[in-house]
Amino acid sequence: MTSTIHNPGSVSNVLGILGNERRVLLLNYLFLFGYEQDIEARHLATVIGSVENGIPPREVTTEDYESVYNGLIQNHLPKLAKYDIIDYDDRAKVVTVTPRIEEYAILIAVAQSIFSNN
Repeated sequence: MTSTIHNPGSVSNVLGILGNERRVLLLNYLFLFGYEQDIEARHLATVIGSVENGIPPREVTTEDYESVYNGLIQNHLPKLAKYDIIDYDDRAKVVTVTPRIEEYAILIAVAQSIFSNN
């Protein structure tokens, strides 16, 4: 499992986490899962690819899937694990949601509420 920091440390770190559209999609999707439930990175790549392209998961192309999958395993999942939002087993490519995801789900909801009213 990837080691964790347990504290984003600054507003700029939180904004760095939430400042990426794919990561926000990922956090919103992961929030739907219960704690301690394992989710494969392959599944996440298919779902995120589906949402990003506005198509059903079964229609995600290999090219789109690979692009999302590589982004997840090389960047997004390790970053979320660094701040203890998820546990990420890099060898098995499996994610487990932690209770910290609630904090980020709240921040996302507040931000979306603020920006949707403008």
